Amino acid sequence: MCAFFLLGTGMATPGEAFTKGRPATLKIGLRTMLIACLGGVGLAFTAGTAAILQVEAGDRLQRVIGEQLHLYAGQVADKLDRGMFERYRDLLVVTSLETIRATDASRDSRRAVLQKLQDSYPDYAWIGFIRPTGLLEAATGRVYEGMDVSARGWWKQGFDRPYVGDVHDAVVLGKLLYANRMEVPRFVDLAAPVRDEQGTLTGVVAAHLSWDWASEVERSVLGQISEDAEVEAMILSADGTVILGPKPLVGKPLAFASAPGRRAWVESWPDGRRFLTSVARTKGYRDYPGLGWSVVLRQPVDQAMAPVAELRNRVIAWGIAASLLAVLVGHVLATWLSAPLRAMSRAVEAAGPDGAMPVLPLTGRYTEAATLSGALHTYVSDLQEADRRLRGTVAEKTVLLREVHHRVKNNLQVIYGLMMVEMRRLPKGDLSRGRIEALAGRVTSMGRLHEQLYTSGDLMNVDFGTHLRQLCDALQELLPNEAITIHPDTDDVSCSIELATPLGLIANELVVNALKHAFPEGSRGTVTVRLRQAGDRLMMTVADDGIGCPDMPPKGGIGTTLVDALVRQVGGTITFEARSGCTATVSVPFTADANRPVAVHA
Repeated sequence: MCAFFLLGTGMATPGEAFTKGRPATLKIGLRTMLIACLGGVGLAFTAGTAAILQVEAGDRLQRVIGEQLHLYAGQVADKLDRGMFERYRDLLVVTSLETIRATDASRDSRRAVLQKLQDSYPDYAWIGFIRPTGLLEAATGRVYEGMDVSARGWWKQGFDRPYVGDVHDAVVLGKLLYANRMEVPRFVDLAAPVRDEQGTLTGVVAAHLSWDWASEVERSVLGQISEDAEVEAMILSADGTVILGPKPLVGKPLAFASAPGRRAWVESWPDGRRFLTSVARTKGYRDYPGLGWSVVLRQPVDQAMAPVAELRNRVIAWGIAASLLAVLVGHVLATWLSAPLRAMSRAVEAAGPDGAMPVLPLTGRYTEAATLSGALHTYVSDLQEADRRLRGTVAEKTVLLREVHHRVKNNLQVIYGLMMVEMRRLPKGDLSRGRIEALAGRVTSMGRLHEQLYTSGDLMNVDFGTHLRQLCDALQELLPNEAITIHPDTDDVSCSIELATPLGLIANELVVNALKHAFPEGSRGTVTVRLRQAGDRLMMTVADDGIGCPDMPPKGGIGTTLVDALVRQVGGTITFEARSGCTATVSVPFTADANRPVAVHA
């Protein structure tokens, strides 16, 4: 939008039309605004969608993956229970065989039965038949045959009822069975009593089940999961100690293993990493009571949430692409919308500041632009008419004001002439003659200001530095003593007539006072008048190198009284200094209210 604003006697340029009298503000074009809005909305939508996906989809995916982990953990636990049940049942079946129960069965026949069981299920590391006396009669591979094993715990436990022991290291037996194995093998002990038809205990069948069986169960279930998922499984004993899993954790207790009521959760592990964790406990199967094991599955949180991160990244990528497309659409749309506005702006700029009527184009692209064009056309026409009337009024007032200043100057000149006539009629030595002469000097000072105003282009302000120089030249011409010099040292300072008039009278009084009292008996000297601008104050100094000021400050004269009154009128201060003559310094603010009345007491 463009418009003309009338200021004084001229017209504001189009670029100034909306900034005159206002603080500078950041200007944003329609094109930039539309692009920023559409692109910003796209980016905000993308960021919001990504955040929602991260929270909502993340929570849901965590629950889904947690359920899957719990399902797999439950499968491992179930297979462990079923596997242990089968081994438990194998042992009970063996104890019921006639070859094992008969008291007259040979060692070889019993060994053959045991060997056949081991061959059918190789995870049996060792199986043996022990007499009630603790003597090992028959064993697979003849290992330990003839040895007394009555001190072994599993033999004692198997006397009364079937026994299943927890996992343990097999240091001695492991060296015999697995001579080339570096790590110590681990076994699960099983034992069951053997009784004849009368129920008499005839021996105990014991077996060591290799713990490698549990690893195979674990792999059979986790084989369904991709290796990239990085899912790890562990088996914990009833007291929460890791009995199968990553080597750094084997043998260490996990505190969360007994936490109730949780199927899957995010857990910080001892190594500082965070894993999505699920626990399933074994419950036994049929008449196998179970050992209270727990199956723990864990997956790194970053890996578990990888699908969410991938989806979020895709959303961000598509969102950025959509935002860029929105920016392009915004650019095209802004160009289309701003075309009539730019055309009107160019028409106004082409008209220039000379008051010519801009030819505003009428557009039919959309209703708002057409309405704006018509409204601006009417508005500019009204402004031009108002400008024409204002120019005429200002011209009339300017002529009138110049005439007023000219008449005031002439009237002051007439008053000055009458005073001179009256002064000459008085006899020499009469005190009134000096007073009239001083008053005539004041009238002359005011007359020069009005003369400077009506001869200059500015009727409101006056160059006070020039006025002081003219005042000094006039007083220099009236001096009867040519040995005294008045030296003006003034800067060019523009101030209002309301401030210049009292300051001019003050300067006149101070210079005249210095001429009268500073140089007695025709002595030589200089009176210096200085004018400086110091920030928001005006400093005027009248200094002489005469005999100095006997009274500080001077008192008693009408001139001094007038100076004090005028200084108060402009809200200033005056100071006197008697050093190498007399120096009077007047300091006034540029914002002084010079129109307030101040009483002068003679």
